Amino acid sequence: MQKFLGLTVGLSAVICFMPTVAFSLPLSENQTLNNLAEQAKLEVSKTTGISTDHLSIANTATLANTGITRFKLRDIQGNMYDVSLDSAGNQISREALEQAIQAINNKGFVGKLEAELANRIAQGSNSPIRVVFSLRAKTVRPYGQSNRAEYQNTLRSHYAVIQQPLVNQLQESNQRVIYQSLYTPMVVAEVTPSLIQAIAARSDVERIYLERRGSPR
Repeated sequence: MQKFLGLTVGLSAVICFMPTVAFSLPLSENQTLNNLAEQAKLEVSKTTGISTDHLSIANTATLANTGITRFKLRDIQGNMYDVSLDSAGNQISREALEQAIQAINNKGFVGKLEAELANRIAQGSNSPIRVVFSLRAKTVRPYGQSNRAEYQNTLRSHYAVIQQPLVNQLQESNQRVIYQSLYTPMVVAEVTPSLIQAIAARSDVERIYLERRGSPR
């Protein structure tokens, strides 16, 4: 059972958890990390009543360059707790953590558009641009699948359903659909800038990138 004192966020791109024994830092950084780890134990102890002696650090992570450190702690019964602290050892609120993560996510983007793509569109030409549409989708886990082939079929079916509404819009607008990923919620197409901007307003579209594939498909 896992209990959260902070916010649990699936951001593998910006958060990297690792066992604490894997750190090899200068003494001052190690000391700072140790101090924060002890403070994380205190925060869990204040909330749960569990003695700090009965808590251990399972994993440590930093959130990009925000100064936020996240700790996963384990009690002697195996229950897990999640605490986020700033560099001074103050616990980060849910709202502050969400804002920090949002700022990281938005770096390099103008709305949903990759910044370089937004700049291309701002030049005024309506010539088609080859782009990658990343769609919102739940992760399909291999639980209950009897074999790899069955799991792959499940993935293909799952993502085909997610892609189809966008593909329909592109085809109805006479845009060239180049590629539909079999195992991810992504579609590659050549699309006019005006339609790219319209598609960006769709709730099922998460991000739009320039395609940078070097070789032909």
